[in-house]
Amino acid sequence: MTKFNYERMQSTATRLLTRFNQGVVTLTRPGTVTPAPNPWEPPVESDPIVYTLNAVVKAVEDKFIDGTLIFATDRVVICSVLPVEVLPGDKLSIDGKAVTTIKTMRIPDAGVVVAWKFIVRG
Repeated sequence: MTKFNYERMQSTATRLLTRFNQGVVTLTRPGTVTPAPNPWEPPVESDPIVYTLNAVVKAVEDKFIDGTLIFATDRVVICSVLPVEVLPGDKLSIDGKAVTTIKTMRIPDAGVVVAWKFIVRG
């Protein structure tokens, strides 16, 4: 029985998503707030970090539509592996327009990440 080589699958997914990249999809991570050394000084806030993703955008699949949480007008963003782990406060934008992330899915759920899938609205 042959084992899957997830590192190779990750490389293939990255290559394909780079080749078929659609528009400009970015993930923005909010800046961090560092307390000032003196209590009378304001805290220091760093600029947000923006990552440009190799991604494709498509309509949401019927199997995810439930009419309550996920609607037929929502979209799916599939992107290659990011240099950082996806966090709940991260924001996505498609061609400069901010979208609301409804659901984030790691592909596969465990082990080496091959790609990320987001269901977004907006």
